[in-house]
Amino acid sequence: MKATPSISFRSVIAISSFRSLWFGQICSQLAANMTLFTLALILYRSTGSNTAVSILFLAFGIPSLLFGLMAGVIVDHVDKRRVLITCDIFRAILVVGLFFAFTNPILVYILLFIHALLTQFYVPAEAPMIPRLVPTSMLVTANSLFSFTYYSSMALGFILAGPLLRVVGAHSTFIVISILFVLASFFVSFLPAQQSVQSFTTIMRKNLFQLFIKVIQDVREGLSYVSTSKKLFDALLLLTGTQIILTILGTLGPGFADRVLEIDVRDSSFYITAPIVIGIIVGALWVGSIGYQRSQERLIRIGILAAGSILMIISFIIRFSRVVGLQWLFESFLRLPILFFLFFLLGVANSLLDVPSNSILQSQAQGTMRSRIYGMLSSAVGGIGILPVVLGGILADVIGVGKVIFSLGFLITLYGFYRLRRYNT
Repeated sequence: MKATPSISFRSVIAISSFRSLWFGQICSQLAANMTLFTLALILYRSTGSNTAVSILFLAFGIPSLLFGLMAGVIVDHVDKRRVLITCDIFRAILVVGLFFAFTNPILVYILLFIHALLTQFYVPAEAPMIPRLVPTSMLVTANSLFSFTYYSSMALGFILAGPLLRVVGAHSTFIVISILFVLASFFVSFLPAQQSVQSFTTIMRKNLFQLFIKVIQDVREGLSYVSTSKKLFDALLLLTGTQIILTILGTLGPGFADRVLEIDVRDSSFYITAPIVIGIIVGALWVGSIGYQRSQERLIRIGILAAGSILMIISFIIRFSRVVGLQWLFESFLRLPILFFLFFLLGVANSLLDVPSNSILQSQAQGTMRSRIYGMLSSAVGGIGILPVVLGGILADVIGVGKVIFSLGFLITLYGFYRLRRYNT
C-alpha cells in the first residue's frame, strides 16, 4: 500500500540529517537570490540598461565555466559538510563587502564573481548529499521537496529584495543577507562528516601540476561517464537548458517591468518572479506526490512544449496590449492578471522538467560521480549560457523585450516537437 503524499513528505523531513541540509538550503538559497536580485535592481535603477544587468549575470556565470568542472572534482575528495560551512561563511563576508561597494559597478561585478566562485564548490557539495541522507525509496520525494525549497526560497528572496530596498535601503538589506548566510552555515554544521576523505589543505599541498593532471583525468572520466548513458546525458542537457532559460528571464525581469509593465522595477518580483516560482512550487509538489507515477519522459515533453508555447503567448499579449483600441482595455484590466497567470503556468511547466531530470540524474549517476556531474551542470550553465544571457540583454535593449521572449519560446517549442517525434515510439 502506497503512503499518502503528506506522510511521504513528513517522513523525509523527519530524517534529522536531511532536515539540517534542508534548513541550510532555505537560508543559503534565500540569501543567494536576494543578493543577485538586489544587485540587479540597483544596477538597473542606476543605469536603465538590460545590458548592465546581463553583465551582472555574466559575472555570476563565468566562474561556473572556468571552475565548475574542477570544483566538482575537488569536492569529490573532501568533506562536503566542511565545504558547505566554509562557502556560507565566506559568502557572508563578501556580502559585507557589498555593503561598502554597491555604488561601484566594477566592484560589484568583482565581488559577485568571487561569490559565484565559492558557489561552484557549494552546488556539487549540496544536492549530491541527498542520496546519502535518505533511502532510495524516498529519493523522488526528497528531490521534490528540495526543488520546492529551492524555488520557494528563490521566490521569497526575489520578492523580499524590492521591498527591503524600498523600506530599509541597500545597507540594511545586505546586513540581512549576510546573517542568512551565517545561519545557513550553522544548520549544515549538524550534517554528518564524511569519512575517508582528504582535507582541502592536504589536496593543495600536493604538487599543483599533479593536481591539475588529476583534475583533467577526473573530468575526462566524468565526461566519458555521461557519454555512456543516454538518460544521464539527456537529464544533464535538460537541466542546463532550464537553468539558462530562467537566467535569461531573470536578466530581462527589471527591463520587462520597466518598459512593458510600466511599474517600479522594485515591484518586478511580485508580477514576474513570484508567479513563476509559485508555479514551480505547485508543479514540484504535484510531481513529487502524484505526478511521479506518470512516465518521466511524458512529463518532460509536456513541460517543454508548454514552456515554449507560454513564452510565445506572453509576447503576443505584449503586442496586443499596444494595439490601438485594445491598449486601454489591457492596461486597465487585463495585462497584469493575464501575464501573472501565464508566468504561473510557465513555472508549472518548468517543474515538469526539473524534478524528473534531477531524479534521473541522481539515480543514474553513482557514487562520487554525482558531484562531478553537478559540477558539469554548473559549468555547462555558465559556459553555454554566457552567449544567450548576454545576447538576451543586448537584444532586449535593441529590438525589445517582447521579441526576445518570442524568439526564446519559438526555439523551445521547436525542440519540444523534435523531442515529441524522437521519443514518441
